[in-house]
Amino acid sequence: MSHHYTLFIDEAGDDKVDRLKPDSTDGNSEWLCLGGYLVRAELEPDLERRRDEILASFGGQKGGTLHYRNLKPKNRLIAASKLVSPDYPARGFVVCSYKKTMIGYHNERAANSTGNPRDVLFNFVARLLLERVTHYVVNAAPRHGIRDPVLRIVMASRKGHHFGQFKAYIAQLMNQAVAGTTFLNTREIKAGVLRWNQIERATASQVPGLQLADVLVSAFFQSIERASPHYGDKVARCLLPLMAERPARRGVPTSRANEGVTFYPATRVAKLLTEDQSAFFAHFGYDIEALKGRQAVNHVQALSQADRMWSRGR
Repeated sequence: MSHHYTLFIDEAGDDKVDRLKPDSTDGNSEWLCLGGYLVRAELEPDLERRRDEILASFGGQKGGTLHYRNLKPKNRLIAASKLVSPDYPARGFVVCSYKKTMIGYHNERAANSTGNPRDVLFNFVARLLLERVTHYVVNAAPRHGIRDPVLRIVMASRKGHHFGQFKAYIAQLMNQAVAGTTFLNTREIKAGVLRWNQIERATASQVPGLQLADVLVSAFFQSIERASPHYGDKVARCLLPLMAERPARRGVPTSRANEGVTFYPATRVAKLLTEDQSAFFAHFGYDIEALKGRQAVNHVQALSQADRMWSRGR
């Protein structure tokens, strides 16, 4: 087999940064979320069974398409709850970008490089996701007897997204990681696990793994997007066991915060979260009060999410 792990990536929300909800009732989403469903390669054939079992749990047809948005509220909870079953070994990742930090921002160089200004935000959030997933793969592989792991990426096709430019962006990040020139390298992609020919896209309705990723990311999006009609449901809370944990370090316990579950930029956004949103992210390990505090603010980078948007070697 040419790879050891596969990451299925889907999105929820949009990438427009003007006229945001809930301030504009007919505007664009407040959040953009990218979610990843990670499995070992030998488990890929099992994903169809998982999808079909979830569909069957609320009367769906075998071989049908699982789309979170089309499910009744009670079935959304059933679908998310099934994902954490011990019989479905996997790890989940989600990055939630609070788009108000982007209002009025324009990066002409980044826009010219991507071919579409809206790709800038999407590609950057994908970068944050891949930083976390590639680190997880490097750390997890030895536990399964895997040396030199290779990660395959399957991304849901997205209207208007320039996939070739996205792959070029990832290749650039890989090259910078190898050369040690990653711009603002708070984290960087573990380039050794990625291969150009193992980054692909597919139609979600044809790939069970992408449909499972849709359940994950959509549950998170609807749990934090205030304008969602199902905002109060907080279905994603039940996904806690699925989400990847950061390994314990000296004096620092394991946590899903900023690992399996990331909201960005945390130190800037923490004071803007509603009480419900704060409680939701605290459920996954975030110390919201610490992020709001003076010490956290003193360590905020001078550059905002918008300024970090495009990675260039120094």
